[in-house]
Amino acid sequence: MANFMNDTNPPIQSVKSLVLASVCAMLLASILLVTAVLPAEYGIDPTGLGKKMGLTTLAASSEDVIDPMVTSCKEQLTQWADSATIVVPSHSGLEYKFHLLQGATLDYAWTTNGANVYFDLHGEPKGDKTGYFKSFKVSTDNQSSGALTAEFEGPHGWYWENKSESPITIILNTKGTYRILGLM
Repeated sequence: MANFMNDTNPPIQSVKSLVLASVCAMLLASILLVTAVLPAEYGIDPTGLGKKMGLTTLAASSEDVIDPMVTSCKEQLTQWADSATIVVPSHSGLEYKFHLLQGATLDYAWTTNGANVYFDLHGEPKGDKTGYFKSFKVSTDNQSSGALTAEFEGPHGWYWENKSESPITIILNTKGTYRILGLM
């Protein structure tokens, strides 16, 4: 009868189980880091799930107690505060908006999955009931970037229209002083 307690070579099944458990633990830790820790602690939300779960507000509410070293690190990791993935169905249009106070800025950069899309970057004065809006940039392209300083308080953002046969995916990155209103 073999004595396994003095055996110097562990069973192969145990090594495989240990490696599998380690890989699974690292994968789970990475998923938690990207979906929960980064959005909650630093406001970095590459997947958009942190915003949907309300975790990015935790980072915003604790900004006054963040160490300057952490803030510097955050700025180096990403220049954008928010990112959204927007799918415009074929032969339709939609709007994505932010609420800006007069004088507030919105820095932005967006790109499509390669397809051109008609867009109108515009703003609407708060409380206006006439349907008035002011266009700041109107074009057809697969990307756009810049900065907008609000001339008046109210919703500002994009109308995108997809005239093609396939959905168009837009990745929108922003930073500035605003409140996200989202799809309208």
